[in-house]
Amino acid sequence: MTLKRYLDTPEVGRNFEKRKTGFVGADQAWLSDLRARAMDKFMATGLPGPKVEEWKYTNLGFLARFLAQPQANENFEISKTDPDTAEIKSLFDRAYIENISGPVVVFVNGHFYSALSSRPDEDGVTFSIFSENPGGFRQSLAEEKESTPLNNLNRAMVTDGYYLEVSAQVTMSRPIQIIHLATSGSDGQSLHTRGKISLAASARAKVIESFLGPDGPQYWTHMISDVDVAEKAELDYFQLQLQGKQAIHITELHSVLLKKAKFNHMNLQLGAEVSRSEIMNSLSGEYAEIGLRGAYLGRVKQSHDIFTRINHDKSHCQSNQLFRGVLDEGGKSAFQGKVIVARDAQKTNADQSNKNLLLSRKAEANAKPELLIYADDVKCTHGATVGELDRDQLFYLRSRGLDEAAAKELLVEAFVAEVFSTMKNGGEKNGDDMEILQQRFTEKTRGWLSREVIS
Repeated sequence: MTLKRYLDTPEVGRNFEKRKTGFVGADQAWLSDLRARAMDKFMATGLPGPKVEEWKYTNLGFLARFLAQPQANENFEISKTDPDTAEIKSLFDRAYIENISGPVVVFVNGHFYSALSSRPDEDGVTFSIFSENPGGFRQSLAEEKESTPLNNLNRAMVTDGYYLEVSAQVTMSRPIQIIHLATSGSDGQSLHTRGKISLAASARAKVIESFLGPDGPQYWTHMISDVDVAEKAELDYFQLQLQGKQAIHITELHSVLLKKAKFNHMNLQLGAEVSRSEIMNSLSGEYAEIGLRGAYLGRVKQSHDIFTRINHDKSHCQSNQLFRGVLDEGGKSAFQGKVIVARDAQKTNADQSNKNLLLSRKAEANAKPELLIYADDVKCTHGATVGELDRDQLFYLRSRGLDEAAAKELLVEAFVAEVFSTMKNGGEKNGDDMEILQQRFTEKTRGWLSREVIS
């Protein structure tokens, strides 16, 4: 049997027709036309199949079946009604980092939730919500020639989103938390949101984005983020995924860096049955720097897929990738990291490291690092490993009085600790915030082996 490159999903088009009059901005012709064109582009291809190289480790057949279910898209109004506020508050308390006293913006089942939100309120910082002002997102929703099928689907079905803009020379005084919650009412729902972050010249900001939901329902969260970092600007962007056991979680992040810009991104994947994180970056100005760090921990029925691409388009740029994975029995992961160095991108420095720890012979880790180098004066390295726990280290810890389970827990925590090590920076103005965030990420991995509930 020949495997198809793309999977047909005719039900998606039919469900779109049923839902389109209830979408945000349905009364605005430009947005309705944009949605229709995006859906046409998606329907022309469908979902990426097993023959699409970038998706070879994550078969989206399960997503095609999910989208084919009538309840997945017909009951659009369910996510716009007022859900159980007690459940929302409980989920919010698990996601919110209370010791970071900055603004917080909450989305519930793909829609802005004002009751628990406090927007940024400082000079030089502009924050917008898509459902309140769709016209302000016109440029960020514009069609792109190379949009992926899932990006087209998101543009067609987007329910809400945010736009953070920081003016030149402005440093946000506190990090902003963006929290996406799925409730028990999200069962069978596909939740499509978008984010846009734009930093003008010499601006600085920190963004913490969390995704959390209950274990019972099956839902799909689909987040598209676009990041623009202007000359000498600096953005630190952290994403924490704590979805329910049956959730499908897919994010796609695009960043463009200009001269001497810096972009640091950290990603921790713990929840969901199937998760995929795409991080696509363009170093479009000289002396730009990007750092990508991430950890993913998976066990029975869980699949984590990390796909990165860094385009070194200009000279004297630097990129660093550091990813760590831990897989217990029944867990599966994939890391696909691609670095492309253009012909004129001399003096490039690019490092890539991916290490995976298997705790069971029934776990699976896939690693596919790639370097495509068209310049001749560069320094580029990559490395990938898959291994088991060191028996000598395990014996040493047990000889010091730890039982086997506690010893394994400690070794797992130490293995992923390197990913979070750079978050602690007491020399910065907001160094305390980074220490708190480092503790948060560490706490989520501590005791992971013995925990039933991820969050």
